[in-house]
Amino acid sequence: MTNEEVGKILVDFHETGRPTGMICHGPIALISTMKDPKAFESAMIKGDFAEAAELSEGWPYAGYRLTVFSSSEELLAKPQFNGEAKYYVSDALSQAGAHVDRLGQGAVNVIEDRELVTGQQPFSAEAFTKAFLAKLKEAS
Repeated sequence: MTNEEVGKILVDFHETGRPTGMICHGPIALISTMKDPKAFESAMIKGDFAEAAELSEGWPYAGYRLTVFSSSEELLAKPQFNGEAKYYVSDALSQAGAHVDRLGQGAVNVIEDRELVTGQQPFSAEAFTKAFLAKLKEAS
């Protein structure tokens, strides 16, 4: 989410309308397109949502509908990992200005908005793949 090279690639794809596909936690990479994604991440960790909102101004994906691994799925998976999440991916994307659609735990959920195709989690992989391949075919 803070990698400058990833951010440059995503901005190029966004500006040229090339299909972009992400599933599960992957959509957090969209944060890398901000002017200062490291400061945004720091604000999320501190829980300073006013600062995070200010830092997200001009974010290329503001207003996009997308989906991502939900907070309830994070809580269900929590026992498998050591430590606490500093913040949830869905919260960060919402705070940045995306409209994050989530269904119940394990539900198949794929969202297409403009060039972006997102899938909620691995249970969405098959539907995501079909949607993204259709988007690629449409673009060629």
